[in-house]
This record gives sequence, structure tokens and C-alpha cells, in this order.
Amino acid sequence: MDSSSNPESDGGEREALQPKDWRRRRRSERTEFQADAGQQAQPRVPETSEELSRPLITFFEPTLDLIALYSGPLILAGVVGLVSGIVVVAFISSMRLYGYIDIAIGAVLLAGVGAVLFSNVLTAFLSRTGRYGANTLILIGAFTGIIVVANVISFENNSRIDVTATNQFSLGNRTKDVLSNLSENVRATAFYKNEEGTETPDLAIRRNKVLNTLEEFDSRTSKFTYRVVDPDLKPEIVAKFFGARPAGFVTEIVVVEGMDSGEFDVLRPTDANYTQLEQDLVTSTLVATGREKKVIYFLAGHGERDINGPLSDGYAAVRSGLEGDNYRVEELFWEPDNVDVEVPLDAALLVIASPTSNLPEAHETALDQFLEGLQRDSTPRREHGRMIFLAEPDTPISFKNFFSDWGLLISTGYIRDIDSSVPGLPQTISLRSFNPEAPLEITLPKGERLQNVFMPGATAIGLLQDDLRSGLPIAATSSNSYLIDEPDRVEPITDGSSESDQVGPFVPAVRLQSIGQVGAPIPTSQPDPSEISDLIMFGDSDFLSNSSYNQGGGSDLFLNSANFLVGDYSLVSIRPKQFSFREFNLDANEYDFVRFSSWLFLPGIMGMMAALVWWIRR
Repeated sequence: MDSSSNPESDGGEREALQPKDWRRRRRSERTEFQADAGQQAQPRVPETSEELSRPLITFFEPTLDLIALYSGPLILAGVVGLVSGIVVVAFISSMRLYGYIDIAIGAVLLAGVGAVLFSNVLTAFLSRTGRYGANTLILIGAFTGIIVVANVISFENNSRIDVTATNQFSLGNRTKDVLSNLSENVRATAFYKNEEGTETPDLAIRRNKVLNTLEEFDSRTSKFTYRVVDPDLKPEIVAKFFGARPAGFVTEIVVVEGMDSGEFDVLRPTDANYTQLEQDLVTSTLVATGREKKVIYFLAGHGERDINGPLSDGYAAVRSGLEGDNYRVEELFWEPDNVDVEVPLDAALLVIASPTSNLPEAHETALDQFLEGLQRDSTPRREHGRMIFLAEPDTPISFKNFFSDWGLLISTGYIRDIDSSVPGLPQTISLRSFNPEAPLEITLPKGERLQNVFMPGATAIGLLQDDLRSGLPIAATSSNSYLIDEPDRVEPITDGSSESDQVGPFVPAVRLQSIGQVGAPIPTSQPDPSEISDLIMFGDSDFLSNSSYNQGGGSDLFLNSANFLVGDYSLVSIRPKQFSFREFNLDANEYDFVRFSSWLFLPGIMGMMAALVWWIRR
């Protein structure tokens, strides 16, 4: 039988020869229909499902043709929608809904164009160029995915690295300890107006420093958070802390509040350059969390240093340093003729800074009772006394006798250290040798070495060692040091005569633990730590004056000693580092080298790589 006359065979061949793309297939069908129109009408046969679907396809055909016609702009719009949506979702949390909408629109546009031009897309991908393009897209997608994942991981596990030589932007160990031991959630509110475009450069610098420091605090613990509030836009927050005060006056202020206790502390930076910002924030944090402030008293009435004195020889800087460590500093003034004196019961530490007049007997008795842990009526105090004494070679004899009864001997000479003195200032010794057996909380806090301590006109301190007391030097001079008896003489006498000066090393800083005065009965059992008096004596007081407070490591040595005696070991640390300005200067030749290298080197490298690729592919 002739296969050409078989309808089924003829239909199968026609079906096999028809194009797969719907647009080409529709054109072939319309051409066949027009060719058969002139022929004699054939008997009507039942319509197949394919024939019934043709009117619906014909209805959508103009729309599909428009999609094919404008496929380029639609693809571009789809890509833009996807990219913009992903960026919004990733970086703008408040507009994530709009980002998802952009992604959906972009995906629909690309999917629609791909469905209409499926054959073209399939042909493009199956071609050699398409395969290369697909590989390129896969590599770009993989690279982009790695970058996105890395950024997400770094965002969720953020850490900050300080690469400055002096760790200018790192938190001190004391700050880290306070933040890691927070007992409740703390929130800092920084009041700054949203006028970044019009603010002065100085204000912008201060604002950035505050925000960077708050960010560093926030990164250290989940219990510390912060926010920036425009007082003009949030008057209700201003009213919460400042009542009816106009919002316009509330700027450059940080309020630190305990979220559980409801306590808060208002912080205004203590200096214009914000050098003590970290310390001030720690203090405010401790206040907001309700931590009790310990009281440190400075004895007055015998010519001691003035803790409120703003002049060069005053101790206002010492007071600020202790207050920055969250202590309450008080002056304990004893009138010379007042016999009814006593160290207050709340005294965690008593400091006597370089007295210049004699110690009355009644005052001596009160100090003895304080160190022995007794009140004026001989009833026990909470613990034996903690004391810091700042001596000078000309310390009054009555004070020298008082401390000799406790095992500390104050010399009358002046130390001259040939090997370790400040250049150009032979009368100022530079302490850089600290006793490794002394409390490390003082000499090596948190594993960080103290800077050199500069003591002008210091004297030596001796120790009496017996069954009642134990003493350790904190620092010592070099072996090439001398103790001379004249404050203005620089050169020591070393001729071996009777007038030769005593040779060192000498101890200008010492710690002494004592159970009682010299001659007191020896205890039959080991005493409790609260029954042991603890004293630290320095052979100089000038290194803590306002003019010398920030020179070297003297302030660290004193504050760490105070923290140690009081028992606040978490506060013992190296204080904030001074800003170190480092300028990189280039001469004319070096400048030209850097300039022309940036102009020619990188473009030259890229050109060479391009030439190499062309040579390989040619």
C-alpha cells in the first residue's frame, strides 16, 4: 500500500516536520491554512483538542509578540529589579518588603522573557558561546555568593582590630573587665542633632569619637547598647532625663542608664578633646548599675597637698583620676589643735600626701587606731587600715617617727641615679626596674608593663622585717645611684672618704603588711587578711602633681596601688594611652616615585596581562 495515501502516516510526518518554537509553528499553520483556502472545501470533520486550543493561543499571540519585540528592555528591567531588591534586602532592613517586591518583579520579567524566547535561550546556552557565557555566569555567581556569605558572617560576628602603634582605639583592660561583669543591661543615649551637613569640623570629630567608643563598648558585651537621639525630634526622651529643660540645650551629652535599676548618669566629657571619654563612660556605667562607691580620704591640716588645687603643685589631677575609677574622694581636715579626731568608718583608703608640719599626738593616735582596725572607743572596725603615704626627704620628723613605729624608715637624702635619670634633669630619677615579686596588679597589670615613672627629688625608704610585718620593694634604682644630703648638688662624692655618698640601689616605692606596731606581741595563729594593715609608701610626691601627673607611668602606679589596696582588682590596669601623632613625610624624589608608580605601574601590569592573554588566544 502506498504510504502517501495513509492519513496517519502523512499526519505523523507532518507533525515531525513542524517547528518546536510556538511562533514558527503558528506561522507555518497560517501558511498551510491559506494554501488550502483555494482548494475545494472538504467535508467537516470533528475538531481535535489541538484545534480547539488554537483560538486561545491566537488571543495571547499579540502579547507574546510584544514580549519578544521588547525582550531586551524587559531583561534589563528584570536584572535591575533583582539586583536592587537584593541590595535593599541585604542592607536596608526597614525597606525589606520593597526589596522582596523588586526581586519578585525582576524574577517574573526574566521568567516571562525566558518562556517566550525559550528556543532562542536554549539555542544560546547550547552553543559554544553560550556554554562559555554560562560558565562565566556560574563563576560570577559563585564569587558573589562567597562575598555575600563572608559579609554576612562578618556582620553577625563582628570584631574590630586596632592597628595603631599605641592602640589608640582599643579599650583598656579595666574597661573590658567592667563590661564583662555587668550585672544588668545598660543603655547609653547620645544626644546629637541631625545636622551632619552643617556641623563644625570639631563637632564632627567629637561626635565620631563618641560613636566609635560606644560602638566598641557595644561590641564587647550584649548587655551594653546605645542609641543616637536628636533632642529636637525626640523631646519625650529629653524630658525623661532632663524634665522641662529645653531640648535645644541638650546636645553633646551622653546618658548611661541601667535598664533594671532605672538609675542613670549624665555624662559630659571632662575635656574638650575627649581624651578621658572611655574612663568617663566606665564611671557612668558603674553609677548606672548601682555599684557602691568606695570612699578615699586625703588627710589635710598638716600642710599636705591640696586635692582641689588647680596649680602645678596641686593634686586636682589625682582626685580626677580616682573619681574616674568610681571612687568618692573626700578631704579629711584635722585642725592642729583638735584632739577629737578619727578616720571615718567608711574610709576604704587613707592617703597622706607630703605633709610639711608636725603630727600632733592626738592625730598620731587616731592614725594608729585606723591602722590597727580600731575606732576611737577601741571597738573593732570592719578591717585594719589601708594607707598610702607620699614622702619627701624633708618629711617632718613626727611623721617619720610614726611610720618607723610601723616598720617604714624615711631617709633624709636625695637619690641621684647616674644610669637611670631623665636626660638633662639629673635630679629626676626614672624608675624602670620593678620588683617581679611585688604585686603584679601594681607592677604588671593584666600583663602590661608600666611606663617609666619619673620622680624628681625622691628619697629612699627602708624596711624593718620581723615576725610582725612583711615588706617588699615595688621599684628600685640602678646600682649606679647615690644618696646625697644636698638637694641642689648633682654630682655624688665617690672618693672613698667619710664624706662619700651612700651607694645604691635604693627603694623609692615599697609595700608593707603589718600586724601591729614594732614591739607588739606576736600572734599565736595566722591572722585573717582583714586583721593585717596594708601600707604603700612612695619616696616622692611631685610625680603626682598636676604638672607631672600625665608624664610617664606615675599616675598608673599610684592608681593601681590604690585599686589594689582597696581590693578593686578589676580596676587595676594601664590607663588610656596618649594619642601619638605620626606623620609620614616624603621628599621630592619619593613623592615623584609614588605618584608615577600609581600612574604607570598598575596600568602597565594590566596592559601586560592583556597582551599575554591576546598572545595565547591568537
